[in-house]
Amino acid sequence: MTRNPEFQRQLWLNWSPSLLAWSLGLSALVLALPLVLAPASERASYLGVTATAGLWMASAVYGSVLAGRSLAEEAGQNTWDWQRLSALSPWQMAWGKLLGSAVPAWMYTLWFALAVLFVSATWAGQAALGLHSVALAVLWGLGLQAWAMNSVLIGWGQREIPANRRRAALLPLLFLFFIPGPYLGRIYGSLLNGSERAVLWWGLDIGSKGMAYLFGALLLALGLLTLWRQLCARLDVRTLPWAWPLGLAASGFFVAGTLDAGLPALWKATAWIALAATAYAALQHVHSDLRSWRQVQWSASRGRWREMLQALPLWPVSWLLALAASLLLPLQPNAHEAGHGAGMVALLACLQLLRDGLILTGFALLAGRLRSPLAAFCMAWVVINIVLPLLALGLAGPGGAAAVQPAMALMFGDSGIPAIRDATAWVSLGLQLLLAAGWAAWIFRDRVLGFAHENG
Repeated sequence: MTRNPEFQRQLWLNWSPSLLAWSLGLSALVLALPLVLAPASERASYLGVTATAGLWMASAVYGSVLAGRSLAEEAGQNTWDWQRLSALSPWQMAWGKLLGSAVPAWMYTLWFALAVLFVSATWAGQAALGLHSVALAVLWGLGLQAWAMNSVLIGWGQREIPANRRRAALLPLLFLFFIPGPYLGRIYGSLLNGSERAVLWWGLDIGSKGMAYLFGALLLALGLLTLWRQLCARLDVRTLPWAWPLGLAASGFFVAGTLDAGLPALWKATAWIALAATAYAALQHVHSDLRSWRQVQWSASRGRWREMLQALPLWPVSWLLALAASLLLPLQPNAHEAGHGAGMVALLACLQLLRDGLILTGFALLAGRLRSPLAAFCMAWVVINIVLPLLALGLAGPGGAAAVQPAMALMFGDSGIPAIRDATAWVSLGLQLLLAAGWAAWIFRDRVLGFAHENG
């Protein structure tokens, strides 16, 4: 890592000998507060709580702000073009910025970690608990810092627009406090009181600490994959779209393990995670779809299949993953009727999302002719998915609503099993898919194939 030029650059920007003294002095002042304010009998416990809070504030919150600021300053100081001209790979830049930009935060983390270890080993008599607290703070700190950098890159949009550094910690804080919520609440409780409760993952009792390590490792791995992928795009480095489906599959595997319901839970979790990712990727990159599809057409016309895959938008990749998982769900051995119903629901969602994705692609290809393709799509989506089905419901009842919006067949079914038995919904969805595909193909012919013909 010391040979990484970006890491050396970040050290030169963020490290100074005075940082060592300032961080030690401020940390000592914070740690002195419980020694002065708390009663003599409770000083050890208050000191431990203060040290643990400072440890997490330094590694997770302060480190996330610094990591996000390192990328925001690249845009604000107009130095990002120099990064494109450098010989650094996206992987080198990701690790260099991740470890070097948060050096001040890691100095505070060091002093608070030493205090946690001291208190846990001497006064509390639980050295192992102190080691776990420090290791988890480092692991989660790195993961949240990676997501802070991702939040800044996501906020840039098509151009490198400086992001507000205070927003750099928003996404990591959501991960830290809101996303686990009641899902992992028992883990937080057992870590705070030092007890160990049974926590199963794929049938194995890994304990609350094991789940915390596993979730932190997943957070860091997905953050690094996302950061690497986004830096590839920002540095104009072409890469095959393997990181995106790998991250989605890993997320589905993790979630299914916590449900402890076997392979059907794996396919179900993967399908719905991939569907959500498909919608996000399609909306997030709508501004670049025209350029991407023109690059796909240009590469395919010259037989450069690798370049074609590199230029392919991400939403079809995750949609194919969702489709595969939906088809595998009812094919499991001994699958009961509810499993078949869940597979049918997932398949219906895949087809409806494909319809919406084709409509969105058609509007995206009209960039330059429409003032805002995304706004036009949002209006069309509301009309197709909300207004027209409600009108059909009032005029023709549930059958008419299901004919216009196939997902409404779920709401008016006469069976408790989530299966789609009405053929009207499937026929209607098939017709809608044909119409959406035809409209998108017509615009593709004009805006992509026509552009290629005009430009040779």
